[in-house]
Amino acid sequence: MGKVYEALSKSEAERSQSYLPALEPNAESSPGRKESDHNLEGFDFIDYSLSAPPASEVERIEQELATASKKRQWLAEPSHEATLDLARIDPHLVAFYDSDLRASEQYDKLAVSLMTGAAMRPLKRVLIASAEHGEGRTCVLLNLACALARAKKRVLVIDADLYRPSVMRLLGIESEAGLAEAISGARSPGEATIKVLPHGFSVLPARERVDNPAELLASPALAEILETLEPDYDFILFDSSPLTTSAHSSLLARLTDTTLLVIRAGKTSSMQMAKAITPLKEDSIFGVVLNRFVQ
Repeated sequence: MGKVYEALSKSEAERSQSYLPALEPNAESSPGRKESDHNLEGFDFIDYSLSAPPASEVERIEQELATASKKRQWLAEPSHEATLDLARIDPHLVAFYDSDLRASEQYDKLAVSLMTGAAMRPLKRVLIASAEHGEGRTCVLLNLACALARAKKRVLVIDADLYRPSVMRLLGIESEAGLAEAISGARSPGEATIKVLPHGFSVLPARERVDNPAELLASPALAEILETLEPDYDFILFDSSPLTTSAHSSLLARLTDTTLLVIRAGKTSSMQMAKAITPLKEDSIFGVVLNRFVQ
């Protein structure tokens, strides 16, 4: 039902431009003089040197850029860390402690597929979606995050299921701030983000149910947050509310590069899936994960 993108990047050659103006030859110059000598003779080096920015101005600009870069990094870098307790995390997070090697290998293959796709086209922002609740969407997302982190990729998980946030519950950790606080400006993105140890991926959680998720997801502040965080990560994985029950999931689709659909074997009907993918463009679906399939 799903398909993996095959995209070819296109490039367009840019013509180089001459830095020296093409000047007409001087009629009074000697016959043996080259045309390049005429060009140099007509070039006003004094005027050029006066119009160029002084070294002090260049240094000031470089300092401002360095300061802005440090400020962005300060805003984006997670200010909190949480070490997972294996006794508290959900048992379906098989990639975290290899309790099921066969299942863990499947997540490694999924991570490789995503990395391969990202090498061909922009696939940094990935929406993990499902038709209904109870299909294991959040477990798939967290297992994928762990597999990507194990492959030395920088990963951020954003819990955007603002009706029923569950990322923190499945990880068995808590947070004092999250996505809503970052969007409102009460906390910086870094202050609301947690680095999960020992695996190394980060989480921007949703601490509690939000009654107006569409307002938050459509906020220009969210777009600014993503621009602030994006340079620090190779992949940003979004958890969302079910596609068939939450109209605001389409807002997330506009913010992301591709969608990975999760289907639970024996649970999701073809009618439910057809309804779920209606708001999505066919070429925006990266693929489908058949969850909890037993051979």
